[in-house]
Amino acid sequence: MKLNNKVNQINKTRDSFELLFEHKSHVKIQLFCNLFEELGWDYTHPCQSRFERPNIGENAATGVYLDHKLKPIILFETKGIKENIDTHIKQTSEYYSTEESVKVAILTNMVDMYFFSDFETPGVMDKTPFYKINFPSTTKQDLGFLELFEREYFLDHHNELYDKWKEQYLLLKDI
Repeated sequence: MKLNNKVNQINKTRDSFELLFEHKSHVKIQLFCNLFEELGWDYTHPCQSRFERPNIGENAATGVYLDHKLKPIILFETKGIKENIDTHIKQTSEYYSTEESVKVAILTNMVDMYFFSDFETPGVMDKTPFYKINFPSTTKQDLGFLELFEREYFLDHHNELYDKWKEQYLLLKDI
């Protein structure tokens, strides 16, 4: 229920201060990182996250969450709330290819959130997200999916989750 409250708070904040969140860096810190902090990821802790990766570029609103061995495991790219994130999939894919250990890429403007991986070709981000969330109409299923990213759970189970998501993705792709 705490996560549901956090999502509601983020939706309210995003909608109340719309002009502020046109810039991707505000979306990253005040919305995205706030949500993932609820899931146990500390964006201020150098052993848990890094921003603006040197091999990506200084102007990217990109970061990674790290596993226990300090290797990137989740890559995220944030955009302003009015940006169409569909037009940034290729850019996120390029960032994904710079980090061998990444299991999941998240592209979001905190209105929509897309989750990608490399189910079709290892090391190459798929063109189609394996999961999408629209925050103004978040469902119980979406909240359950987000809870899988609770830090300790995700770090302990990311291989199993990857295999499960890959199986679902490939089944849906064949339909």
